[in-house]
Amino acid sequence: MNYRQATWERETDSGESVNEPLLSEKRTETVTHDDVDLPDELVREELTLPEPAEPEVASHYTRLSQMTYSVEHGPYPLGSCTMKYNPKFIEDVAALDEGSIHPDRADEDAQGTLAILHGLQEYLAEIGGMETATLQPPAGAAGEFTGLLVARAYHRSNDEDDERREVIVPASAHGTNFASAAMAGYDVVELPSDEDGRVPVDALEAAVGDSTAALMLTNPNTLGLFERDISEIADVVHDAGGLLYYDGANLNALLGRARPGDMGFDIMHYNVHKTFASPHGGGGPG
Repeated sequence: MNYRQATWERETDSGESVNEPLLSEKRTETVTHDDVDLPDELVREELTLPEPAEPEVASHYTRLSQMTYSVEHGPYPLGSCTMKYNPKFIEDVAALDEGSIHPDRADEDAQGTLAILHGLQEYLAEIGGMETATLQPPAGAAGEFTGLLVARAYHRSNDEDDERREVIVPASAHGTNFASAAMAGYDVVELPSDEDGRVPVDALEAAVGDSTAALMLTNPNTLGLFERDISEIADVVHDAGGLLYYDGANLNALLGRARPGDMGFDIMHYNVHKTFASPHGGGGPG
């Protein structure tokens, strides 16, 4: 397959050669005023614009789209995560004009919006089996980081922050789990999977201890397998004084059937662009 450059390189009807980048590739040009005295050699008499016909433009971009694999074509693995297909009408629902509000608007003039956000927090907490929720993290990885800082604050409140310096992460975990734990200041302990791809309880028992701050777990895990020993796993972590963290990357499989909080998870994050079809972008809200 030959790569097709996203610029037009052709002769126009006037015989001039044009190599004009896409508008998205051009820098924003500063608009000058008539009273600005510019040297004659810097003043253009005519604009050199591309002159392709509309069918050529449509054909060009259609061809580029056919070269791009997306979630509309089939399963879309992205690292250790699989992108979920979002219904197209969600784009319209998420972009309603009524949802626009200036960030500096006074609280007393934004009570309707704040009520919606507060209600959403309560819904998310109930769905996950948690006591409360926050909408602050802008992405899934940021949600992980926020959750780990909450775990750290918990241990600090018990005067154990200096002692509990390890976060256990299964080998099959979402790649950001390792990075988030390290960014939160923890030492990462990688836990190998058993032959079936799940967390081996005996290995977990050997890994936990007085230095354990938390175990990060995705359920179903990144291999698509439900951690059927989750109750025993929760007991092992809690008996050691650690917290159980739920990565919501694959919560779709459990939604309406089970809640992370009921499984023994203490902290969790949602990937609302996966579980609730919120538009992707910026990593996806978490």
